[in-house]
Amino acid sequence: MEEMKKKATFIFLLFSISLGNVQNWKSHSAFVLPNKRYEVGLFQSFRYGYSESLEYSTYPLWFFVMPNLALKKSHDKIFGYNIASKWSLYYPSPILNMVSKKGIGGFIDPTLKVPPMLGFSLSLIMSRPMLGMNISLNTGVDAGISFGDLDHRVNIELPLLYHRLSVFHNNYGFHTGFDLEKNIIGKISALVDLDFSILPGLGTRESDLGLSKLLGKYSLEHKALLIFTRSETFRILTGYKFVHGEYPFGAESRILPFLFLADIWVPMIEFQWGGSFK
Repeated sequence: MEEMKKKATFIFLLFSISLGNVQNWKSHSAFVLPNKRYEVGLFQSFRYGYSESLEYSTYPLWFFVMPNLALKKSHDKIFGYNIASKWSLYYPSPILNMVSKKGIGGFIDPTLKVPPMLGFSLSLIMSRPMLGMNISLNTGVDAGISFGDLDHRVNIELPLLYHRLSVFHNNYGFHTGFDLEKNIIGKISALVDLDFSILPGLGTRESDLGLSKLLGKYSLEHKALLIFTRSETFRILTGYKFVHGEYPFGAESRILPFLFLADIWVPMIEFQWGGSFK
């Protein structure tokens, strides 16, 4: 029974990561939540406006298997763009230890030691209305610190997970991307994004030069969503997420969510709620 609970927890975590960053109302933008407003989704982070210039967020369903916290701070405008910085911390060791076993639910060799690890990400976000759309640009750096020897086999070769965990083997990486959001009609809007991350030098040979050396193991993520905003307190989203990346076994592309047992793709469906603490 305990093993089934651990497996279910990991599967739910993997599914929520595939739906993660679907975006709460403006989580992808440089805008922070108003003071005391909160927003949360079925698979999304809980966000809270601590003040008019600062918000914090965490994924509560992940917290006990992968503690995490993020802060977003707004800054003065530059050339008409709203500016914000986002600082994120996460501790993946508990979930990796959970799946370090043989048999069903095991993704990492149990003979390998998973040391304490701390992940850090810093992003700069720029947002403004343009061409009838809300446009957000982001760029930043990722860092992974291991407090002990980390075997190169400690990883999970699955879309989304592999590149997020590989930063601990490379110690650093970079990311950039953009989001486009546009109202279509009435309460229906659409969002399209593209995110690109690289781990320079990871998995390359000394003889490799130029672009292949720079990119190392790379990941390209894109999603498209239709959004029905019923009110400021509830909305529904549906769409897909596309992932393409370089893995130890070669390049691979996936459309998510993907039901591996049925070998089919299904559209993502997300419910989100918002409100204010008086």
